[in-house]
Amino acid sequence: MVSRTDLTSRRELLTAAVGTALLGPVYSWYVEPRWVQGTHQRVVMPGLTAPLKVVHLTDIHASDAVPLRFVRKIVERVNRAAPDVVVVTGDLVTEDTTYISGIAEELGRLRARLGTYLILGNHDYWTDGARISRELDRHGVNHLRNANVVLDGLRLVGIDDHWTGNDDLDRAMAGVGTDEPSLLLMHSPDLIYQASDAQIGLALCGHTHGGQVRLPGYGAITVPSAYGFEQGWYVVEGSRMYVNRGLGTLPIRARFNCRPEVLHLELVPE
Repeated sequence: MVSRTDLTSRRELLTAAVGTALLGPVYSWYVEPRWVQGTHQRVVMPGLTAPLKVVHLTDIHASDAVPLRFVRKIVERVNRAAPDVVVVTGDLVTEDTTYISGIAEELGRLRARLGTYLILGNHDYWTDGARISRELDRHGVNHLRNANVVLDGLRLVGIDDHWTGNDDLDRAMAGVGTDEPSLLLMHSPDLIYQASDAQIGLALCGHTHGGQVRLPGYGAITVPSAYGFEQGWYVVEGSRMYVNRGLGTLPIRARFNCRPEVLHLELVPE
C-alpha cells in the first residue's frame, strides 16, 4: 500500500520534472540569451605609458533572434562605461542582408575617446562583407582590414577573418615592433598559433560563443575550434588570449550555462 507521504513525494518529484521540462526551454531561449554579463579584467601590459579602458564586443549576430533593440541596449551600456576604445571582433550579422545597415548604425552610436575599431567574421563575409565594410565606414566605425593603428602608445592590430581566407598576418603586423605594447583583434581563436610567432602582447577574439549550450557535468556540446578553445583566458606559446563568449546565438536561439558577455579590460603599465 502506498502511503500519503509516498504519494506526496511522487507528486512533488513529478511537478519538479514537469517544471524543469517546461521552464528549461523558456529559460534557455528567452532569459539567458538576454542576461548579459559584464566581465572585468585587469591586464598588465609592459611598455604601455598610461592606463587604457577597452571594451570588447563580439559575435552580435544581428537577426530575428538578436534584434537591433537588444543591440541598442548593449551600445547604451557600453557608453555608460565611458571606455577609451571599443573593439569588435566580427560576426555582426548571421546571414540576412537586411540587418547590415541597422547594425552598422547601432555600432556607429558607440562613444569612446579613441574611437571604435572592428574586424569582420566569417558570417559577415558569407553575408556581404564588402557592403558591411561600406556601411561601417559611413557610420564612422573603423574597419581594420589587416592593418594596425597606434592609440595612446598601444598598437592595435586587426587581422581579417581566417575561415574565409581573408587573413594576412604579415600585412596586419607591418611596422609593429616586437617590444611595443600590442593588442590583436582576430575573429577565431585558432589564429593564435600564427599570431604567437609575431609576439603579440594580448589577443582578443570570439567565434566560439563559449560553447553557447553547456551541460552540467559535460560542458559545451560543440565548439568551433580545432584546438578546443572555448572561453576565457589562454596562454599559447607566450601569447595571452581572451576568448569572449559573444552576444548572439547560432544556429539555435538558445544559451544555457553560457551567458552573453561584454568584456571590460583595464590595460595598465607594468
